Amino acid sequence: METTGLIICFIAWFWSVIRGIQVSFLCVALNFFFPPISQAIFAYYEDEMRYPFIALGIGLILIFFGGR
Repeated sequence: METTGLIICFIAWFWSVIRGIQVSFLCVALNFFFPPISQAIFAYYEDEMRYPFIALGIGLILIFFGGR
């Protein structure tokens, strides 16, 4: 479970950086360095950033509940 969650988090992080190009360079930079916080802020304002944020949340939930 932890490995699956980690893979989903990495894909969501990469997806948010790629998708951030459509929004702004600031979005790309912040999503690269501060993924959970900046994704939450940009997901609130930009429709393009909602699905990567949801995927990151799913990955974090899998990591949290998959721990022993």
